[in-house]
Amino acid sequence: MSKNDLNNILRTNWEALKSMSDDDIDYSDILPLTDKFFERATLRVPATQAQNLVQLD
Repeated sequence: MSKNDLNNILRTNWEALKSMSDDDIDYSDILPLTDKFFERATLRVPATQAQNLVQLD
């Protein structure tokens, strides 16, 4: 985590964020996830959670 990331977290108005409903959140700047994205995506599980990983077909 960079210093800039930490500064952004510290400046977040968490109370305002908690009070928002899902409909209040603007997702317009997020690109849609395409098939190409999922073809290249990899699952990364933190080592502390790996012991609880179960794969179902």
